[in-house]
Amino acid sequence: MFGAVGLLLLIACANVSNLLLARASSRQREMAMRSALGAGRSRIFRQLLTESLVLGLAGSLLGVVGSWAGLKAILAVVPPNVIPDEAEVG
Repeated sequence: MFGAVGLLLLIACANVSNLLLARASSRQREMAMRSALGAGRSRIFRQLLTESLVLGLAGSLLGVVGSWAGLKAILAVVPPNVIPDEAEVG
């Protein structure tokens, strides 16, 4: 089970990195234009870092909220004697 979860996480990370690469290649003209207009490398780097951090934090928040809601839904559906110590699941 642990191996299956690890493989699924690996596939998800590969998909996210592929999406980021595709997005970066499509924004190549935008970065060239910003550079031509006088933006320095540090400014462009800060902008890209800020965008990535905002996306990462939003995804993390959505994941935490989804897992919390999923846990509550599972505990509401499961009968009391099926899972031992279900009140301690957190």
